[in-house]
Amino acid sequence: MLPRDERRFKAADLNGDLTATGEEFTAFLHPEEFEHMKEIVVLETLEDIDKNGNGFVDQDEYIADMFSHEDNGPEPDWVLSEQEKFSDFWDLNKDGKLDKDEIRHWILPQDYDHAQAEARHLVYKSEKNKDEKLTKEEILDNWNMFVESQAINYGEDLTKNHDEL
Repeated sequence: MLPRDERRFKAADLNGDLTATGEEFTAFLHPEEFEHMKEIVVLETLEDIDKNGNGFVDQDEYIADMFSHEDNGPEPDWVLSEQEKFSDFWDLNKDGKLDKDEIRHWILPQDYDHAQAEARHLVYKSEKNKDEKLTKEEILDNWNMFVESQAINYGEDLTKNHDEL
């Protein structure tokens, strides 16, 4: 892990002084949020998923990152959906594998707000009466989703006194 962290730190250290300002440290921790760090995100994704080391992510590697055939049971329905996404949306040049540009398109889509998407997900999963507002009860009924969510600082914001979220 040390070489990977060192590479990420050097990319985040904009002034090259081998120390980290608050913004540089935030770029180190959350590289997907900083333009100058996005190449690191793509490279790390490629390294994590490219099991055969050919510099690309093929469909089997893409699926294996999400689903393991270890239990010898049937494939869930969503696997077929993900295979179709790979072919139809992510493999832009239709060569059966994702290169760095296609990986960037997949993991760092343009005009995609991660916080907004997470907030929508939390509301969609928790809001039961369909009034588009979360009640205290709806949040408490789904407390585990909120505690695990970066959108509310992994539950820390729930400990503060709020009339509404």
